Amino acid sequence: MAPVLEYRPLASPENALGFRIAKNKVGWHNPSLELGSFLVLQYAHGLHETVDLPAQSLRESWKANDTYFRSEGALAQPPLACLPIYLITVGTGLDERLVYVGQTSSKSSRFIAGHKAITLLHAPDYEGQRKRLYRCCVVLLSDRKKEIPIEWVTPYEDGVAFLSAVEGMLIHWFQPELNVRLKKKPPSIKIGSVHIQNITGDGSFLHDTFVWP
Repeated sequence: MAPVLEYRPLASPENALGFRIAKNKVGWHNPSLELGSFLVLQYAHGLHETVDLPAQSLRESWKANDTYFRSEGALAQPPLACLPIYLITVGTGLDERLVYVGQTSSKSSRFIAGHKAITLLHAPDYEGQRKRLYRCCVVLLSDRKKEIPIEWVTPYEDGVAFLSAVEGMLIHWFQPELNVRLKKKPPSIKIGSVHIQNITGDGSFLHDTFVWP
């Protein structure tokens, strides 16, 4: 069974205060691309579990955070963390390798990893290998060195651009064999680095790895 989502960034009083100030004071909490970003592997799943995972999208998470702010405490609890990047791997232990990087979507009531990459994993080359999917948070840093989850970035269009830049950096750096787009050319938006952290509690795949532009 996939674990229940529990991480809610705005549940932290410090985060909630910073988010509120940023909403009321334009420019106070802008991302600093020079300081880089974090990719946090939050949850690990067997690939067969993905059919039961809830839909995700940056747009819906951005709206949920904005709605929570405007409710002024009327809502029971803050939104769950957005998990807009996923990684697909094959193998175990030191032989585990990244084969696909993608962005999630809410166009389906289920996690829509069921695309060409999933189909290709049925090829004989992958037979008998463990296949996993990691769902990941993306966190930027402000010039005040405060953490900014990607779903807090305002305007929304900037968040989309930064998310695509992180995805592009990962694909360009790792060259996953099942990705086709973004492998040859680095993203036009330059982010200082992506520091990968694995907090799944289930192995240490890519933990403390740095990706550079």
